[in-house]
Amino acid sequence: KEVIPYTGKTYADQDDTPVFHHVGVYAYRPPALAAYAGWTTGPLETLEGLEQLRFLENGRKVLCVEVDAKGRQFWELNNPSDVPRIEAMMAEMGMA
Repeated sequence: KEVIPYTGKTYADQDDTPVFHHVGVYAYRPPALAAYAGWTTGPLETLEGLEQLRFLENGRKVLCVEVDAKGRQFWELNNPSDVPRIEAMMAEMGMA
């Protein structure tokens, strides 16, 4: 995923930037998941490989919030095998 907004410029770590880093934490209600299962994969989801785009392509709202996380490490938690690595990173940041 490209930064939002895309500028094409390279920034140093200490630079202030006009861009956002996408961090996805998703929670779905059972009726939303039931509807999702009945929808076909759309062009945006196919192109970007992001399943949450199926909600947007079917007229559903996706809530986004801005958080202050400058200087924080980012990670992906997709599988149970990712948990030990995430727990170690959280401990390093004083979050465990």
